Amino acid sequence: MFTRMGPSVGVCLGLLLAGSEFGYAVAQRGEATVDVVKVESVNARAEPTTLSPKQQAQAADAAVEEATASCAAQAQALQSAKSEKDIIRATCVDDKLAQCNANLQNLKRRQAALKESIEANDAGSRNHEFAVIGVLSQKFKMLQQAANQCVGQDLFDTGDTKVTQEVDLFAPDADPAVVAPVPEPPIPYIPPPVSGVS
Repeated sequence: MFTRMGPSVGVCLGLLLAGSEFGYAVAQRGEATVDVVKVESVNARAEPTTLSPKQQAQAADAAVEEATASCAAQAQALQSAKSEKDIIRATCVDDKLAQCNANLQNLKRRQAALKESIEANDAGSRNHEFAVIGVLSQKFKMLQQAANQCVGQDLFDTGDTKVTQEVDLFAPDADPAVVAPVPEPPIPYIPPPVSGVS
């Protein structure tokens, strides 16, 4: 193979291969160090706090109350959209209300299962049901936000606003209510022809 390419190409290829093997050997001898940085959350706690069975039952009751209120608000928004004959808004809110009602029934079943596991003193089942209730509670918050987007309420809920006014130092001092008179354009002067007409 090297005889066809000529001696100079063969020598260059040989030097290239030798250099790459030397580089590989040097790379193998070098020691690589890797710095490992442990990143912790700002609000990280040493141990997760666990709620007592009574606190979990109270939190589940509060979650069911909030979900019921959310579904009632969505039902009221649906009635408002129907009375205004807004089909697009009514369809959007109706979809969110159906999801809300289905999740509310699921939340009530989980609440009952939580109470049963508390009575049976089954810590594993109790913690599982409480975790599912927490996930469903987050789902209700997302559904409420989506229903507010259907209604357009999120456009009005801007929270506390603050008005700041900045005046440009280079703004003109002229009163914009006063209109300056515009002079009439001058009448153009056409000079007489220079040619032989007198």
